[in-house]
Amino acid sequence: MKMAGNKDYLKLLDPSKVHNSIFERKFMYLADIIDPIYHEYVIRLEKTGHTLDLDILRRHHQVENYIDVAKILVSYFDFACKSNEKGNIVISMNTQKNTMTDLSPVEYCIIIKDTSVLMNLEQREKFAIMGAKIRSRLGFGTVLQIPVIEPYDRL
Repeated sequence: MKMAGNKDYLKLLDPSKVHNSIFERKFMYLADIIDPIYHEYVIRLEKTGHTLDLDILRRHHQVENYIDVAKILVSYFDFACKSNEKGNIVISMNTQKNTMTDLSPVEYCIIIKDTSVLMNLEQREKFAIMGAKIRSRLGFGTVLQIPVIEPYDRL
């Protein structure tokens, strides 16, 4: 898997959509991250036999790690475009399951569910290094969880 060259994923994001929180932290709204990436990849994925659906309920959610989110989304969609298997990809948002051992302040995560693409260990490690949690199993496809850091999570 090759990373999008020269940070092409940043070209999809409109720099004028970056805001400052009251805590002087930069953030983007989730819709301003997802929408341009969705429009860029929906046709490309369709040509390779994938459907791409959005099921995100919190469009005005503030995301501080918008660059990481965009990088993982673009990298995964580039990866899926190279797959020969047909399937359905759904992007959604969910609360992260906090356990007693989880000290992370992250409350929400973006979920990518793909019914077709399977990843080998090396591919999963590359996405894990970028910050995503991955499950990929035969018969179930692949699920990526991308943590959403809000500008007020780490004060």
